[in-house]
Amino acid sequence: MLDTSRIVVDPARPADLDRIGEIGVNAFEAAQLLSADYAAVLCDVATRASDAVVLVARDGSEVLGSVTLATAGGRYADLARPGEVEVRMLAVDPAAQGRGAGEALLRAAIRWAAEHGHDALVLSVVSTDGPGTPHRLYERLGFRRDVGRDYVGDWESHPQMWCYRRPV
Repeated sequence: MLDTSRIVVDPARPADLDRIGEIGVNAFEAAQLLSADYAAVLCDVATRASDAVVLVARDGSEVLGSVTLATAGGRYADLARPGEVEVRMLAVDPAAQGRGAGEALLRAAIRWAAEHGHDALVLSVVSTDGPGTPHRLYERLGFRRDVGRDYVGDWESHPQMWCYRRPV
């Protein structure tokens, strides 16, 4: 088990926005999931934070990663149905991966959804389950495949997206 006791998750602050965008681009590029269009979306954290909740994982003053929580009907919710929160743009700095920031962010998302009266969390992920993919983490935290909501993504090299759902 990783010692994540130093990692704190809280809402993004204005001073964090550029770093959050940078981490998103670096993480999605490292995973070979970055297009120019998506890089622009990842960098526009101010707009995202105006329509969704952006949480940040920190170790002291160091920003390790972030996650966006989008409620059904919001600009950033593609899969969320009424009562659900969609986990979007989960990204951890590649240099900080393996320190527990991704898990801390997901646990904070689960707490946030429960505290705000939502029924479940949903997310989508590229279907390939190889080294560096988060499928096992999602499943360990109680997310289960919702095969009926799988869809074809926007990337030629990663067309199949799997949907995961976790009741709160």
